[in-house]
Amino acid sequence: MSQPLYDAIFFDLGMVLVTFDWQLAIPRWSARGATHARIVQFLADPMHDEFERNAVSAAEFFQRGKSATGFQGTRDEFKTFWNEIFEPLAANVALAQKLAARYPLYVISNTNPWHMEYVEQTFPWLKIFRERFYSPALGIRKPDPRIFEIALARSGIAAPRALFLDDRLENIHGAQAVGMQALHVPTPEIVTRELTRLVALSE
Repeated sequence: MSQPLYDAIFFDLGMVLVTFDWQLAIPRWSARGATHARIVQFLADPMHDEFERNAVSAAEFFQRGKSATGFQGTRDEFKTFWNEIFEPLAANVALAQKLAARYPLYVISNTNPWHMEYVEQTFPWLKIFRERFYSPALGIRKPDPRIFEIALARSGIAAPRALFLDDRLENIHGAQAVGMQALHVPTPEIVTRELTRLVALSE
């Protein structure tokens, strides 16, 4: 068995370990009075960055979403439709599970309080990651270097010995700004290829 290349590997969540598809939610919102054009506009609202930093309460987020889209259902319905958009990338999860036998694994993810709660309850395999650093819990979003500094400090990993994988280039730059090694993996298929390589190198 070769010497480990890293002391830990940090994963993004969306499009690395899970997919998300708003097309699953849009017809459900539409069935409760929201219009397609207004939903699309709402999904592009910069307010989502605030929600991902926990700078907007769930109650306020729902009220603003209801007003913006014309949604006529309940808050629980809105939240359910908002949450049920994820599917695991099974091949990538399986490869991460193999890596977990060799490396400490962590997640650094921009998400929001509802999605954070949902994925933690829905995907038990997330427990292979020793800690999940979610933006609403920290009040900071990638690519802000502070989120990487917090993750490194709490995990006890030196930046040069840490590898970070993300599909968004700006987040790669944020990790590199604090001295982490980083892999840009813009598609799930590239994630699979890189994880396969890492598994082979760790054997």
